[in-house]
Formats: sequence, structure tokens, C-alpha cells
Amino acid sequence: MLYIVNKKGDVLRNCLDTVSTNDVILLTEGAVYAAVNKAQPSVLSEQISGVTIYALLPDMQARGIDVARCYEHIQYVDYAGFVDLVEQNNPVRSCY
Repeated sequence: MLYIVNKKGDVLRNCLDTVSTNDVILLTEGAVYAAVNKAQPSVLSEQISGVTIYALLPDMQARGIDVARCYEHIQYVDYAGFVDLVEQNNPVRSCY
């Protein structure tokens, strides 16, 4: 399953509570802030076993977030990569 998450906080936490092995999470819009590696642990500071996490690069760039400041286990996609994720993962669930 592909989870498309557009907000951090409770929306992201609820998504993380429901994911299972081989699921994929795509952070979009305001959720990309969760990819930033801060001094204190966050919900994404640890890699989730069997779950791949992506962030939408154009949304990160629009918010001035540099990949170098983000967790190493997060991968990045552009809009074409977003489409690929939708095509490769079924079903798709939007979390907002």
C-alpha cells in the first residue's frame, strides 16, 4: 500500500501506526518537514522495518528544505517518481 501523507503531527503518527511490511509512505506538502533531522528524536528518526519512506522533492524545495538536513533513510522523488509510486503500489491511501 502507498500512503500519501500531507501533514506531519497526528496525521503522520496515525499513518505510522497502520503501516506494515512492504508498505510505502510518500511525504508531501507540510509532511516533508518530518524528514528534517533534528537534534531530538522524532517519529521518523528511526527507519521503520520493511517500510520505505519517500519525500516529494519539489515540496521540499518549495519549503527551503535541503536533503543534506534530512534523515539518511528517506528517499526522494520528483513528480515523475510520484506517478511511478502510484503505479507500482496498490492500493493508494491519502492521509490528511
